[in-house]
Amino acid sequence: MSPLLEARDVVKEFRGPRTGFLGMKHATVHAVNGVSFTLDAGETLGVVGESGCGKSTLGRVIMRLLPATAGEVLLGGEDAAALEQADKKAYRSRVQMVFQDPYASLNPRMTVGEILAEPFLVHQGLKSRQSQAEVGELLRIVGLSPEHASRYPHEFSGGQRQRVGIARALAVEPELIVLDEPVSALDVSIQAGVVNLMQKLQDERGMAYFFIAHDLSVVRHISDRVAVMYLGRIVELGTRDRIYRDAHHPYTRALMSAVPIPDPTLERQRKRIILEGDVPSPIDPPSGCHFRTRCWKATEICAEEVPLLTGDADLAWACHHPIESPVKIGSSPVPA
Repeated sequence: MSPLLEARDVVKEFRGPRTGFLGMKHATVHAVNGVSFTLDAGETLGVVGESGCGKSTLGRVIMRLLPATAGEVLLGGEDAAALEQADKKAYRSRVQMVFQDPYASLNPRMTVGEILAEPFLVHQGLKSRQSQAEVGELLRIVGLSPEHASRYPHEFSGGQRQRVGIARALAVEPELIVLDEPVSALDVSIQAGVVNLMQKLQDERGMAYFFIAHDLSVVRHISDRVAVMYLGRIVELGTRDRIYRDAHHPYTRALMSAVPIPDPTLERQRKRIILEGDVPSPIDPPSGCHFRTRCWKATEICAEEVPLLTGDADLAWACHHPIESPVKIGSSPVPA
């Protein structure tokens, strides 16, 4: 059985400012650099990494908000670019997106009822009055009252606005939802409610999630598999349990060491990995392994050869010098 979504060597580059003699050349921003993965129906793939590593760009390529520079994305075994070109409405009914900032993604001039009625108009030809029942049901599903349909986005809290964004994505009953840091702009007390809502909806409707986030604790709670990105590449990919128990890549270990432990004694005892330097520019990334300029295990081969993902279906890593000792709760490997 083929996966619902498959990415094959996806590359996304942006033309940057002019450089060189008399500004004759354009700098190229390498946002996504040869990314491959699969996502099954009903599965959640969590994507983590520092700001600027290409997570959101990859999500927009999947959503077809941005065209891929190279490589291909397959939806149900068919080329997503061809599907979207043939029938954009049909593709949008299969793949939807929930954005990070719920206020910026909702039209402030439209009521919530009008916002949620729009998908029914575009995809089914239903007028606002004809879709009132569907709008009320969507609001109820995401934990809001049908009476809220007459309100404008600014009259809601951040968590409520994000629930409206989720309801809008659900309107066309998609097979896949790209979630671009859906809880990062919310208070911690509100995040759990939104995450639990998304899990409940997934259990009921069988949708797949491409879940982009910074918070490794949230990713661990909601994801079946986790992909760790660094400067446009996936450096580690595996099941949730293997990633959090047996991560092999030094960058993944550094991220894990920053996750708070809900035990004051263990939290005081453990040592964090402090990475030196800044993330290199995606305009001029390091040769070989992009992480080598900040890695305490780097050697000459790291500058000469691009490490490929090796391992098995449960855990694969792209590193010439992987860490093979298991992750220990309460402690973290520190640079030697």
